[in-house]
Amino acid sequence: MKANKVIPTLVNELRQKFGPDIKAIKAEDVRIGLAYTGVKISGNRGGVACTPLYEFSGCPALGFAGKLKGRPVDELLEMALSSEPLQAAVGVAAANALAHRLLDTAIDSGIKTGLVLDSALNVLDLVRPWDKVSMVGYFKPLVPKILKRKAELTVLEKREVKSPKVKILASEKAKEIVPASDVVILSASTLANGSIDELLAFAATGKAREIILLGPSAPLYPIPFFERGVTALMGTKITDTEGMLTVLSEGGGTKKLHRGCGEKVAFRKEN
Repeated sequence: MKANKVIPTLVNELRQKFGPDIKAIKAEDVRIGLAYTGVKISGNRGGVACTPLYEFSGCPALGFAGKLKGRPVDELLEMALSSEPLQAAVGVAAANALAHRLLDTAIDSGIKTGLVLDSALNVLDLVRPWDKVSMVGYFKPLVPKILKRKAELTVLEKREVKSPKVKILASEKAKEIVPASDVVILSASTLANGSIDELLAFAATGKAREIILLGPSAPLYPIPFFERGVTALMGTKITDTEGMLTVLSEGGGTKKLHRGCGEKVAFRKEN
């Protein structure tokens, strides 16, 4: 498994895939909503990333506001490397938009991507009875479904979340819980908040049969994640870019994205 960081690898590989053509791709619109940040790029492709508002105790006003629209997307992609969570979210959304365009181009051209695309794949397909499951980030709708499988579920969460049905621990407990898990479910919000590499390192020391990167923030270019132990990536392909921008501007979240302007996409690592 590669030890170098996953986001820099993702950025570099996207740049290599597009080559000099990336310079001509513009960020046509950027929206930073309450739940998600969205980027629309040339070619009417869009991508999103979780807006990490919970990282701030005060007003997170942005100095770059008004300066993103119209810039080369490569400049926004660079922001994915930032230690500032909101800048990183813009960068991850740009990476997601580029990955969307790259995937569509490969499919339209009949190019073999070397990836197993299985959009029917569900998290529950990968959970067995009596599995120890750790969920990094609280996916509320999944909790009762996983428990119904008779799995032992522990949620690790930065925010204060109360649920009588499941054990919820502070995210700092990940070093203890993740290596002991049979299935690890990682919220793709870990890309913007900078915790993804540490969590993958914890998982690598353990016995996990499945490591799942889940959520609309997950880039539709899974190779760097597969190289670091992820076995399934489940993201969202934006099917209506203008609709996505409207939803984000009006404070919408995952349900609104999937209901009108996005569809679930899953990649499975070949054994």
